[in-house]
Amino acid sequence: MIWPFIFLSYASLFVFGLTDNIRGPLFPEILKQFGVSDSMGSLMFALSNISGFIASYGCRYMLRRYDRLSVLQGGAVGLMLAMWGLAASPIFPMFLVCSFVYGLCLGILGLVPNILVPMGSTPQKKQQMLSGLHTMYGLASLMAPLLAAGMEYVTGSWRWTFAAASLAPMIFVGYTFHPSHKSLHTKATFSPETHKANKKKNFKPQLFLAVMLSLAVAAEIMVSSRLALYMQRTWNYDMESASIYVTYFFIAMMLGRLLFAVVHFKRSPQFLLSASLVLTAICILGGVFIHPLFLTGTGFMIAPFYPLAISWISSEFPEDLDTAVSYMMATDSMMLIIMHLAIGKLTDLFGIREAVLFGLAFVVVSLLMVNTYKYIFKRHKEEKHPHFHHHDTHAPAK
Repeated sequence: MIWPFIFLSYASLFVFGLTDNIRGPLFPEILKQFGVSDSMGSLMFALSNISGFIASYGCRYMLRRYDRLSVLQGGAVGLMLAMWGLAASPIFPMFLVCSFVYGLCLGILGLVPNILVPMGSTPQKKQQMLSGLHTMYGLASLMAPLLAAGMEYVTGSWRWTFAAASLAPMIFVGYTFHPSHKSLHTKATFSPETHKANKKKNFKPQLFLAVMLSLAVAAEIMVSSRLALYMQRTWNYDMESASIYVTYFFIAMMLGRLLFAVVHFKRSPQFLLSASLVLTAICILGGVFIHPLFLTGTGFMIAPFYPLAISWISSEFPEDLDTAVSYMMATDSMMLIIMHLAIGKLTDLFGIREAVLFGLAFVVVSLLMVNTYKYIFKRHKEEKHPHFHHHDTHAPAK
C-alpha cells in the first residue's frame, strides 16, 4: 500500500464533493440576486458540466506532461480562484465565466483520485479502498447543504458560502506540500509507440466500459436530482418533507459505499455489478408503484457500482489507467447532459412519474453491457494475455 496516494485521493474527493454540491442549495438565492429565469440560471450547471467534460477528456494529455500531484495542485488553486470569482461576481455573465472555470477544476479533482487509489492499493484491498474513496464524496455531499444552511443563517448571503467553501481547496493545497508526497509522484512514462499500440488495442473496450458506467451514474443522478420534484408533484409533499427524502437518499448511498469499504466481497465484479443494477431497478419500480421510500433505497443499491466498476476497469487496463479513467469521466459528463435534457423533455411531455420510470432504461442497458463485455471482447482478452505480466509503466517507484 502507498498510503500518501490514498490520503491525497480521499482529501481530493472530499473537496470535490463539498464544492460540487454547494451550488444546489444556493440556486434559488442566486436566481433572485441576478434576476434571471430558471432556464437561464441552469446555464451555471450546464457550463460547468461542459467544462467538466473538457477537463476529463483533456486531463490525459496533461498527465503525460506533468506528474499527477502538480495537476492536482493546479486544479485546486484554480478551483479556489473560481470560487472567489463566484462569490464576488457583480453581474451574471461573469458568474457564468467563473462557473466554466469551476467545472474545469472540479473535473481534475474528481478524476485524478480514481487513478491514484488503484495505483496505491494492493489488488486485495483495491475494491475496499475505492469504496472508501467514494464514501468521502458521500460524506461531503451531506455536509454541503449543512454548510450552505449554516452560512445563510450566520451571514444571510450566498456569496459568503462560496467564500467559506473555498477554504477546502486552500487547505488541500497546503496538504499537497507535506513531505510524504515529495519523491512519490513521478511523471507517467510515455512513448508515442506505446500510446499508439494501447489505443489500437484498448480504445473499444475502454469506451464500452465507460458507457456502461455512465449509464448507471445517469440513473443514480436522475433519481437524486428529480426525487424532490417527484415527491412534490406526485405525492403532494411540501418542500421541507421532499428535501428530507433527498437527504435519506444520500445517507443510504454513503452507507452502501461504507459497507463495501469495510467488507471485501469475494464474488466476481460482473456478479456484484449485476446485483447492484437489478436491485436498483427493483427499487425504482417500488418507488413508482408502491411508496417513494423505495426511491431513497436506490441510493443504497447503486452505491457500490461506481467504485466496483473503477476497480474492474483498473484491473482490465493496468498499463493504460490514465486514459481509461479519462474516457470514463468524459463519458459521464456527456451522459449526464443527455440524461438531464431527456428527463426534462419527458417530464414536460408525460409528467415526472413517467420520466422517473424511463430512468429504468439506463439501468437495463448498463446491465446488458456488464454481462456482454466478456463475450464481445473475449478475443481481445486472449490477444492481451501474453502482455499481462509486463511491468506496470504507471506504477511509481516504491
